[in-house]
Amino acid sequence: MDGVPGVTQCPILPNQSYLYTFSTNNQSGTYWYHSHFSIQYGDGLWGTLIIKDPNDPWKKYYNDEEILQLTDWYHTPVHILLKPYLNPGIMDPVPDTGLINGIGQFNCTSTNPCSYYRATIRERTTKRYRIINTSVYATITLTIDQHEMRVIEADGINLDGKKYVNSLRLNPGQRYSVLITAKQNPASSYWIRATIHSFIDYNGKYTAPIQPNVRAILQYINEKGINVPIVIPSMDTFNHNENIIQQSFIHGQIMSDELGLNPMNIIENRVPTSDKIKTFIFNSQFFGSNPGYFYFNNATFIHPTNTSLLSLLLFDNFIQLNSSSIVNIETDEIIDVIINNIDYTSHPFHLHGHHVWLLASGQTRDGYFNQSTRINIVYNTIDPVYRDTYTINPFSYIVFRFKADNPGIWMMHCHNDWHLQLGMALIFVESPQKIKDYYFNHNSKIYIPSYCQHHY
Repeated sequence: MDGVPGVTQCPILPNQSYLYTFSTNNQSGTYWYHSHFSIQYGDGLWGTLIIKDPNDPWKKYYNDEEILQLTDWYHTPVHILLKPYLNPGIMDPVPDTGLINGIGQFNCTSTNPCSYYRATIRERTTKRYRIINTSVYATITLTIDQHEMRVIEADGINLDGKKYVNSLRLNPGQRYSVLITAKQNPASSYWIRATIHSFIDYNGKYTAPIQPNVRAILQYINEKGINVPIVIPSMDTFNHNENIIQQSFIHGQIMSDELGLNPMNIIENRVPTSDKIKTFIFNSQFFGSNPGYFYFNNATFIHPTNTSLLSLLLFDNFIQLNSSSIVNIETDEIIDVIINNIDYTSHPFHLHGHHVWLLASGQTRDGYFNQSTRINIVYNTIDPVYRDTYTINPFSYIVFRFKADNPGIWMMHCHNDWHLQLGMALIFVESPQKIKDYYFNHNSKIYIPSYCQHHY
């Protein structure tokens, strides 16, 4: 159960409620929640979910923490933009601007001055910032002027902390924690900048938002807990990090940074192996026009209506679910997924229900994974990053692995939500008999609303 309409439940009807009860088990870290109905979360239906670890191995290294939510923002509600996007079909809508913790600076004037979110840091301390990209579409580069960031977490998994960066690039759905150490003799404040990357179309043309730069302020507090005088940083310093940001843009067009991150606990996050690894290869590409759709191996995903895949499994008593967009896997199987991105832009993918080990990833235009190229592709099975949202570069491939140890009906989809509306998703049905046994043994079928028990 994870809230995807047509998959694990039906949409929550107007004026109705739905109670989710779940256990965090051994999970901790930086997460978020959002609507999965249509493109609803693009108009703000999302929030953060921070799971604190009582034995946080990084806690002794920082004194305080704060959340920075980065997002793109459309001035026309996205549900209105979705209609012409689907019929007759238009290019992916480009956001107007961005927000940091809900605050932006669009069309500021002398009579309508800008507002800024103010993050704080105490002199002579180190602070943890949890950074989340909740965008529908935008890749965002974050910089904090004159401050280096130590990356300690990715998507809820502790990292070894050996990566220090001046800029942090996040695709939609991705989360990081970084440590910032306060300066000894600071100015009163510094710019925090989130810059939206330009968007490429099939002609190789880049389009930027009307205002791609959004700013917040890092405000220093002295050792006595008193704010250093509140002063907006000088615009003269605004371009100090311009070269860093441009390098992030250029680098991001070539490859993602994700293979350069390593988990803190290699033993705990050891890559599973087997003589019988089950491998799935998916070619992902766009076909058609007006509007056209995304396909995995010639199948595009269509959300069921008036029922869910879970209901079909439980009430129609299917042994398993069969569809061109459904993959059935069984308990404890080790799964390798290879996606060839036959497209001109990168795609951030997310598999519900699992973190995965990123074993290999090609740079832009490296070509595709197949029998002839496999011999030249080296898998990292020693210390790969283990996360739940990962980027596939244009005209290239990614290889990831997961273990089927979490029975459920799990969607894998592009976290560019416009692309999800065009069918860029597939479903892993994991251990269907165990799913049925759980619902029958716990009498949980009674919690499925009657309107969601209809036949497909």
